[in-house]
Amino acid sequence: MAEPDLGPRSAHYAKADEDGANGDADRTSASKWAVNWVSALYGYEDFWRENGRTPRERTRNLTTLPGDERRRGEWARYQRRFEITLCRYQIIRLDLSPAFEWDPQEHIWQKNFAAYLHHLQLTGNPPYLKGADPVEFALGRWFNRQLRQGQIGVQPKNRADQLAVLLALRSTTGQIGHPR
Repeated sequence: MAEPDLGPRSAHYAKADEDGANGDADRTSASKWAVNWVSALYGYEDFWRENGRTPRERTRNLTTLPGDERRRGEWARYQRRFEITLCRYQIIRLDLSPAFEWDPQEHIWQKNFAAYLHHLQLTGNPPYLKGADPVEFALGRWFNRQLRQGQIGVQPKNRADQLAVLLALRSTTGQIGHPR
């Protein structure tokens, strides 16, 4: 089966990505823009692999944020903000990147939801707010914050629906009320 034609602009990015993956980035026939974009993506992915998280672009104490990390975080934000200007290959490549998320906040929320659900199914109890287990404490705190957002009406509907599933599961395990 032949690959779909993504256009000449996408071909430049595909060529730069292929050359970069083969270690031939210096001898590529792709455009300079494509080579720079691929290099930035590889740097972003390398940071993610080395640190176990994506680069930040902001922090409370900016003096603790290295310039290289900030630039990589800003690069990712730029990709999200100007998605409409990206060529098809760039969008596909970002979709396939293990480090890149189009909506990082939603991704983290879903990750916490899955962890809470896993804990509930594994133990039969909701995560408690106890200091002995920092992971369990963080999940309990996350859930309480989500309940609070639901109470004041700022929780998006899709998240509220997911929380309703957790509440239903909690009631079937015999646990009622907020985690302690």
